[in-house]
Order: sequence, then C-alpha cells, then structure tokens
Amino acid sequence: MSEKFQSNGKFDEPRDEPLFLAISKTDPATLAAYDRALASVPIFIEHIERNADALCSAKLRFRDPDESERLGEDSFLFLWLTTVHYHAEERLFSGTFFEVPPELQKWHQAAQRLAFEGDDIFDWMVLAKGHVHGDSHCA
Repeated sequence: MSEKFQSNGKFDEPRDEPLFLAISKTDPATLAAYDRALASVPIFIEHIERNADALCSAKLRFRDPDESERLGEDSFLFLWLTTVHYHAEERLFSGTFFEVPPELQKWHQAAQRLAFEGDDIFDWMVLAKGHVHGDSHCA
C-alpha cells in the first residue's frame, strides 16, 4: 500500500476552514432536511430494491463522545455510508463507512459495515443509470 493511502489524507492537512461544521441540533434547515428524509424513506427503499446495480448512500448522525464530554452537551457528526442495502425481514438498513474522521476512529473504521434503522437517515441518495435520486428529488 502506498503512503498516500495509509494516511488520513485531507484530515492530516492544515485548513483555513473546518471539514466538519458544528450545527445546532435545533437548526431549522437541519430539522427540515431530516423531516424530508424521514418522510421519503419508503421511496429510498423502492430505489434500493429495484436498482441492484445502483450506488445507494445514506447520511447518518453520530454522537462524538469525546467532544460531547468536553462540551458538557451532545455533539454530533454527520457521515455518509455507501453500498446501502435494505433487509426487509429485519426492517433494517446496512451501509459501509467509506471515510471516518479521527474523532470517531475509536469506534468506527473505513469499510466497516453498520446496521441502522430508517429513523437514523438524515439524507439519502441513489445513483442509478447516470441519474441521481435523493430525498430532495424523490423521483
């Protein structure tokens, strides 16, 4: 493996702007986006089930335990999981981390598969046959 792939890449580089922004858990735009995603989860399931070759992704919210402890209140990160599948019998989704920030690497690793429920989805996207579908498109 080359040195490039062993590092955290963009997480190692100094930046003028943060890679992850803090957003209030009461931010109206965030809450509206979550409501849209939640309402369109059945459409996401339809896309997953009918597009076997599609790239299906879901954005989930993860609590940052160390930052939450430091601040004295919950702090969250939003991450995309790819290769999302829906397991109808269990009524669960599963997806794979393709990137994990240093803050969560004690608990999660790139390429790790994670099971989650529809209520955990804050955004979703399906790339099928050159077309992008998502909770804001719902088509």
